[in-house]
Amino acid sequence: MKIKFLSAILIAVLLSSSCVEDNIFVGPANISTVTATPEAPKSTESVEIRAKVTDLKGVSSVKLYYKASSDATFASVEMTSLSSEQFMWTGTIPPFAKDIKVEYYVEVINTDNLSSVFPLNAPTTKASYTVGASNVIKLFVNEVFPDGTKDATDPDWVEIYNDSEIQVDLAGYFLYDEGIKTSLTTASPKAKRVLGSIVIPPKGFTVIATELNGETVTFGLSTTGDGAYLENPSGLVVASLDFTTIVTTGKKSYGRKPDGSNVLTLFNAATKGTSNNNAN
Repeated sequence: MKIKFLSAILIAVLLSSSCVEDNIFVGPANISTVTATPEAPKSTESVEIRAKVTDLKGVSSVKLYYKASSDATFASVEMTSLSSEQFMWTGTIPPFAKDIKVEYYVEVINTDNLSSVFPLNAPTTKASYTVGASNVIKLFVNEVFPDGTKDATDPDWVEIYNDSEIQVDLAGYFLYDEGIKTSLTTASPKAKRVLGSIVIPPKGFTVIATELNGETVTFGLSTTGDGAYLENPSGLVVASLDFTTIVTTGKKSYGRKPDGSNVLTLFNAATKGTSNNNAN
């Protein structure tokens, strides 16, 4: 009788253990160790999001959702498992413009079709970062005016547009025209004009007259066709505008519309030091 009683207890314990074992694995996946690299991206940089995902039964999908904070809806990308790091998943957020606050969250669906998110309560709660300025320098010869006076009263000029997200100082840069460029291969080359400290703000303009310090004309731009070239201190041409076949007589200017584009236009009214976007 005692043996039968003990056997009944043993069977009950085994059945109980089996039920507990079946229930252990039911639940959402765990998301931990979420990182963003780089933490403070520039506008030219994408951001890699990594998340450690653990689930004893396995996961069906891991998604990364992201958007600019001002946008109404999220974009999404499937995250992929890293073979080099166990339980680690990765996804990439593409570059966003300077000063944009980017919000994101991670969602995991496991094989029991249960969902878990990071941060907790996403998408009401989101992780985020703010995009900083790129240090990439983008300069354009944006407009030229070749029909000025050949003295300091109203000389020819070249407009430089800074399409960068940081200010640029032109100290040590070189500015020259087609005639000087052509002479560089001769035995007696003409000197390029070396610029002093000229600071151009981000998305800003500066106008450089072809006369120097109001004293002498270092070079002039031809109304029957010319070119303007800007070299950095290392001798690399970083901006240019070729108008060798363009006639600009009659106080016309020639430049890019919109600013910094490859669309070149002859303007009836110059927009000296300002945007060409609304020029005629």
